[in-house]
Amino acid sequence: MRILLVDDDKDLCQLTQKVLVLQGYTVDAFCDAKLAVDCARENKPDLILMDIMLKGLSGPEIISSLKTDPEFKDVPVVFLTALATGEERSSEGGGLTVGGVRYRTIGKPYEIESLLAAVESSVK
Repeated sequence: MRILLVDDDKDLCQLTQKVLVLQGYTVDAFCDAKLAVDCARENKPDLILMDIMLKGLSGPEIISSLKTDPEFKDVPVVFLTALATGEERSSEGGGLTVGGVRYRTIGKPYEIESLLAAVESSVK
């Protein structure tokens, strides 16, 4: 499974990438939103892990843009945010809405187990 990871915290991005690779995932990790979008369009991910607050475009703006492409309609998204406190919110629990579609969010800093659980449950 291919995951697109976008987070402007370089250290957290690299650590998360390493953890996911050790779990057997292929991870394209970026701190730059434009490079991430280019990669997503070239190598369609099975899941997107997206920081909400990025320099330039916000995570929701990027996802809204990608979701206009039918290729990305069914790609699940987990937003990573420092605006929450390590808790996970799903669409049923008032998760973030982008373009009329609800997404999961997971707060930073997050426990690795929580992140892996969110990844697993998002692709089922």
